[in-house]
Amino acid sequence: MKRFIAIAAVALLTAAAASAQDAAPKPKYWTTEAITTLSFKQTSLTDWAAGGNGSAAFGSTLDAKANYAKDKITFNNRLQVAYGFTQTFGVGFQKNADYILLNNGFGYSLGGKFSATLDYSFKSQISPGYAGNIGSDVVSRFFSPANMTLGAGATWTHKGLSVTFSPLTGNVQFVADELLRTRYGNEPDQFARWELGAKLRATAGAEVQGLKVNTTLDLFSNYLKKPQNMTVDWTLAIIAPLTKFISFSLNCRAIYDDKIKFKQLKDASGEVITDGDGNPKLFPALQFQEIAGLTFSYTLK
Repeated sequence: MKRFIAIAAVALLTAAAASAQDAAPKPKYWTTEAITTLSFKQTSLTDWAAGGNGSAAFGSTLDAKANYAKDKITFNNRLQVAYGFTQTFGVGFQKNADYILLNNGFGYSLGGKFSATLDYSFKSQISPGYAGNIGSDVVSRFFSPANMTLGAGATWTHKGLSVTFSPLTGNVQFVADELLRTRYGNEPDQFARWELGAKLRATAGAEVQGLKVNTTLDLFSNYLKKPQNMTVDWTLAIIAPLTKFISFSLNCRAIYDDKIKFKQLKDASGEVITDGDGNPKLFPALQFQEIAGLTFSYTLK
């Protein structure tokens, strides 16, 4: 009897150990996160002595990440989308935010904080943009422009900071609309403009007591033409929670590209300067966008 009890005890312990091993959590190689924000503002005026126009404004953003890490291999993916508009009654519809930013990075650890990387990015917008209200001149469309880069290099990471330098980077500027090609630096018959150069990307992110800050800086220098004139693309996203679902959000983006000539040149009296054909002379300028407000936000993990 004692022998039977001993054998049964050993069998139970063995089964429990095997069950514990089976119940052990499997390694998790993927981490995902998606932050969405929605904002709406409406103003109505009826017989308002001080004047003005009623309006409605809507804005939305998406910041989604999916990252993979196993042994020496990493695969990081990030999609940022923003869209917003203002409808001013009596004036018309105007888009105030519209971009698609996709970044993918494959890395192989070289030891320490360094890794060899292959970096891809895509940038465009969703809907047509106008110089003024709908019906005025179209100044952008989906894939007009669109930008793609693919580069090989190395990445240094430390906590929430990542710096990638890709000395061999191909850059393609697409403009599908023939009427918009010269506006974005392409020739009138040039759907795609190819460039070869170097790219530097720096990203940083931090979270303190629910306050989330993420920023990205992209610099690109074209080896083939005016390498000293770098293109700059910088984004900043801040979300400060007020309640579980209501938060204050701030999204900024700054762009400078000397090939994008859109601002009219004017003389000292404010008159537009034209060329020999009577067309306004255009020059590049720093583009800056800011979207701020109280928003409904939700984080998916």
